[in-house]
Amino acid sequence: MKYSVRNKNIVAELNNQEIKRESSYYQFGWNCFGPFLLGFTKWLDLKLKNDKITKIYFFSRDGYMMQKAYALLNTNNTKIDYVYFSRKSIRQALLYKCNTFEESLKYLSVERYVTLGKILEYYGFSKNERTQIARDNEWNLFQEYQYATLQENDTIRKIYEKLEVIIKEKSEQQRKYLMQYLKQINFQGNCAIVDIGWHGSMQYYLEKFCELNDIKVELHGYYVGIMQNVPLTGKVNGYMYSYESPKLRKSLLCFFGVLEKLFQSTEGSTYGYQERKGKIFPVCNTYEFHNRKECIQCIEEWQKGAIDFVKRTKDYAIEGEDYINLAKPLLRFGKYPSLKDIKLFSFFYNTDGVKEYYTSQKGLLKYKPKELLMALSNSVWKTGFMKSVFKIPLPYFYIYSWMKK
Repeated sequence: MKYSVRNKNIVAELNNQEIKRESSYYQFGWNCFGPFLLGFTKWLDLKLKNDKITKIYFFSRDGYMMQKAYALLNTNNTKIDYVYFSRKSIRQALLYKCNTFEESLKYLSVERYVTLGKILEYYGFSKNERTQIARDNEWNLFQEYQYATLQENDTIRKIYEKLEVIIKEKSEQQRKYLMQYLKQINFQGNCAIVDIGWHGSMQYYLEKFCELNDIKVELHGYYVGIMQNVPLTGKVNGYMYSYESPKLRKSLLCFFGVLEKLFQSTEGSTYGYQERKGKIFPVCNTYEFHNRKECIQCIEEWQKGAIDFVKRTKDYAIEGEDYINLAKPLLRFGKYPSLKDIKLFSFFYNTDGVKEYYTSQKGLLKYKPKELLMALSNSVWKTGFMKSVFKIPLPYFYIYSWMKK
């Protein structure tokens, strides 16, 4: 069936009365997320065909919906695997090789401030271990330190030196487990990895680990968007943006936290690995919404709507292979949200040390100026946060773009 996204609206054509009877979240999945997912999947399928890739690994959490959608299409009969990696699990397996305190910090994610608890987690200590260590040494896990001056910080240096032996033991154990896991999933040779992207850190950590452990692999990264800020040896490709075509980067990053949640599985992030009866299994953190059934139900509904859309449209031929056009409904939602859109996601949040809601949880008059700026800075949906605070029609995406200059 020939179809042109330039001349018709694929969403409107299929948005019949049956769809309108579904929940608001299902309709969002069908109308906004589904077309985006279809465009990404068709783009990925074409890229894999052109690059002659026969083995593809979808990363856990963010790659969940990508894998489900690609399994429906896969015109190349590519071998598909869903694997468990995270920045945390790979970084910890690299720390054994660090010989100095300064070197031990090189894989820590760049943030303006980082808490002691976050640093100890980075070094491989579980929540219970961090609590016990802090109690034994009378340390404050919530104490914040400037990232830029960590290497010169004597307090953090002394903490590292006190725990160095344990840190390296933990890292060496995780290195062995990760080596076994890579062998278990046949991670070698010419491999495609698929993830949401942004800065390329996951591909960098994997390349570094394989290099240090003499694993012969050539990685081809396929991402929603990618502008790497780390030195990569493998290739990278971006659906929405890349260094070669950066125009749509701000359009995506203004709501990157929401976008990640759309793709994610309802499981915790990979914390590390363990061995049971000769096989390696991932150790996952507790899922952030494990006790919020209403959130899980909403996620499952928008993901079902998106997958149903892909099933219905996967055989459509997109004229001119103009897959970016299919992203427009979701971009419009992220950049120019309505009050109805805001309400739809008002009780969702991300957790990365602290709980950050997608939209403001209080009115404008309850903010102090500095507090409002800090809240906006920490928001994972900038335009949505501004709309939820001010309510009135303003050029929020233009304001965001001006702030990012």
